[in-house]
Amino acid sequence: MPTLGSHHRWRSREAGNDEAGHDEVGNVVKKTSAALLAVPLVASMLLSGCGGSDKASASRSSTATSSPTSVAAPTTTAAIAITSTASPAIDPNIPPAARAHTSAGAEAFVKYFHDELNVAWGRPRAGLLTPLSLPGCKTCSTFEDTAASMVPKHERMLGNTVRIDSASAGSTESNGDQTVVVTGAQLKTSVVDSNGKKVRDIPADRLRLLVTTRWTANGWRVSEIKVLK
Repeated sequence: MPTLGSHHRWRSREAGNDEAGHDEVGNVVKKTSAALLAVPLVASMLLSGCGGSDKASASRSSTATSSPTSVAAPTTTAAIAITSTASPAIDPNIPPAARAHTSAGAEAFVKYFHDELNVAWGRPRAGLLTPLSLPGCKTCSTFEDTAASMVPKHERMLGNTVRIDSASAGSTESNGDQTVVVTGAQLKTSVVDSNGKKVRDIPADRLRLLVTTRWTANGWRVSEIKVLK
């Protein structure tokens, strides 16, 4: 499990230089290596999972509060198409609203994904996030790996980790991907052990994300998550 106690902003560990793209209204979209995991919680861990060197292209949405970007699933060297090598079990608890092949359905699905993140880290419980995401989503894998690492340690987050205040559909890309701009907060909490003893504190922080969802044969899946500044 990553060390969650120290609090600092993104810095690329692979290239040694910060990489940043801009959306069309000037918002900075930060990306960094999956190696950067020794930072506080959701916002910093999101950054840790967004490895890649591709610059983001922009398309304006009339419904989103920010102009989301459109990019292929990134790697540390080049963009590749997201392909699935496994077929995770379909989550039967996905709400009906999140099953609709509409922009509103994508919004509801993104909210459900973050609800399940709270469950995965709060119990903890592994295996909740993989069925909701595509293999190319590095941030999603980081979240899942964190939950999996907490289980044998008998550690958990005390209460919810994130709060989603809004999820607004952004652009629909040419391949059908639907972006969703998320605003909310990383909540002040603590990691505790099986006896309820505090292991480390988690600071509060602002949360503003660009989540890309893709419609599949099994419904919406998260394909990428970026932090918006």
